[in-house]
Amino acid sequence: MVGVCRYPMPRWVLRYTAHARRRMRERGIGEEDVEEALRSPVQLVYDEHRDTYLALGWNNVAVVYAPRGCIVEIVTVLRRREYEALLRRLGSRRYKIIE
Repeated sequence: MVGVCRYPMPRWVLRYTAHARRRMRERGIGEEDVEEALRSPVQLVYDEHRDTYLALGWNNVAVVYAPRGCIVEIVTVLRRREYEALLRRLGSRRYKIIE
């Protein structure tokens, strides 16, 4: 598609919300962990309610993000346990597993 960047492209820009930065500090998660989860997700889920995606990395980091062309807004960051609890709680009513 024209105008849409695919990861990992040099022009792809990650923008972290203040909430995401705070959660990263609280959970001891670095930017490299976030990038790895986005680069090689073991599971990718679409949140129909918020029009966001959740990528769970092999490193047990889950990233909630909103792609907007070549800008990707990182909404929040979770550990695997929190991610799995979220999916159990809201499940198929809200989330669609893509891969």
